[in-house]
Amino acid sequence: MAIDAHAHLCRKPRELAKIVLCGKFEQVWLMDVSGCGLKTHDFATAEEVLQAAQDFPGFFLPFGYLDLRQTPDIVDRLREKGFVGLKAYRPALPYDAPEYFPFYERAEKLGMPILFHTGIVEKCKREDMGANLSCGPGNMRPSHLAAIAAAFPNLTLIGGHLGYPWQEETAHNLYYYPNIYHDLSGYRKDVEWLLKNLDRKCNDGAGLRYFNDKILFASDALCYGDATGHAEALKMLQFWELFLDVVGGYYYRWGEPEERAKIFRDNALKICEGMKR
Repeated sequence: MAIDAHAHLCRKPRELAKIVLCGKFEQVWLMDVSGCGLKTHDFATAEEVLQAAQDFPGFFLPFGYLDLRQTPDIVDRLREKGFVGLKAYRPALPYDAPEYFPFYERAEKLGMPILFHTGIVEKCKREDMGANLSCGPGNMRPSHLAAIAAAFPNLTLIGGHLGYPWQEETAHNLYYYPNIYHDLSGYRKDVEWLLKNLDRKCNDGAGLRYFNDKILFASDALCYGDATGHAEALKMLQFWELFLDVVGGYYYRWGEPEERAKIFRDNALKICEGMKR
């Protein structure tokens, strides 16, 4: 079974038991983005995300929206509510702005991994989201994670998606920083990059490792709790299973069953071990 390391929940979710019992997923990490005030999708509230995690303990892991417009104690409050990780999205300043470091310091102390959106972002008019948020991807480049990873070596950072069009920055993250991971969800043109890079060796000081030791399966499904979202998540899982097996199994080291397992669940489980729950 797989761990979906980047997903969302819809408002008034329905039939969650079906996806829990389908036998395809071991865990789903739900990202709350309700604090953005987005009108483009009917995302669940923070309370609904937490309720799903309470209703299906161990299956849904709740990640709270890291609102960098607030004060750093927002991290403590999210932890107290029951969130085990954080989701950063559309910051007004680049992720590595010094003003944000107190947030990351608190997350590191609390053992809360942060999933940062990186790269291309959905077009969104100013009136379709909250105030003082970024409309474009410039503040969410993969390279902004590097300074955070260096400053907070015990903080786990996950670059949501593969950072297109700045994939050389993504490669730098995976190559050099042991505490940076990236997930597979997002722009499908990234497949070309994966073919060239999954077998690259890291130099992050953690022993012999490859890029596929630091990549996570994720659907970014919009959204769980809806039949269409469930179908999309299952379709993406099937796509990556076939891709890694059929393409990788013939031509690449990462096509071997034990290597594929790292991407689908083992890498995510390592991150889970560091969460303080």
